[in-house]
Amino acid sequence: MITDRDLSILVALVRYYVLNRQQIQRLVFPTDGNGRITRRRLQSLFAEHLISKQNVQFCHPSASPAPVYFPSKKGCELLADHFEDPRYLTTPTQAPIPHHTYHWLAVSDTHIAFDEAVAGDETVTIEGWLNEWDVCNKDEDRPEKRYQLYTVLRERPRLVCVPDAGFLLSRNGQSKVYYLEQDRATSGSRQVANSKTAGYAEMAERLLHRRHFPGASLDQFSVLMVTPNAKRRDLLRRAIQGKPGWELWRFASAEDLRPANLLYEPIYFTCDGGPWPLLRRS
Repeated sequence: MITDRDLSILVALVRYYVLNRQQIQRLVFPTDGNGRITRRRLQSLFAEHLISKQNVQFCHPSASPAPVYFPSKKGCELLADHFEDPRYLTTPTQAPIPHHTYHWLAVSDTHIAFDEAVAGDETVTIEGWLNEWDVCNKDEDRPEKRYQLYTVLRERPRLVCVPDAGFLLSRNGQSKVYYLEQDRATSGSRQVANSKTAGYAEMAERLLHRRHFPGASLDQFSVLMVTPNAKRRDLLRRAIQGKPGWELWRFASAEDLRPANLLYEPIYFTCDGGPWPLLRRS
């Protein structure tokens, strides 16, 4: 029997794509102190092929090697029928690349923090969040007409823009696009600056963020770089300053990125200044 909380697990995986047991427990079973109920429901859903599971093959010394969970085709079909919403059928169900698992979990942590911050503020909404593999135009019936955040800007020489995620943040009738770059310090700061900045600069010049988020009211978007710590944040600030489109970038340490201070506290830096809040209080 599928319970309401089982449905909540399926919906959470559609929204966040990759979650571990601790994240699911926090979202759906917050009173399950030892995690026993969460584990049992996850095992039941996996046995029914309503969710997919992947063991972590590359374990960071400070992290748990426990499996991660992501949507399955059967689970998305169940949600589409239950909610009478065919958009669930566009959900990506492919397994994450194994050595990117911790990256996806970090993206989910950031996404969850934004959702919790907005939930506590009646004046702010996130009107759309797209992960890297999500379909942007879910209402398009023809698969060949659908597209993702991955944007080919030029074939020769090839130039692409590949955000980790994007979202539309709205308040007081204005809405702005933010693209997320979730850094895990696995590449040198200069390499990141050289590989990431030109694509966003071209996107900004051609206003291509409106292709992903047609409802945006502002012509300029920001790129939010979330780093593991303040030292890495400042390294990337210096590396990106002076690059094409450097003024688009905002930097925050994951150590500071908590729901309580995410919107209005001065935790965000530009390449040449800060800190500032993401939004100013009314």
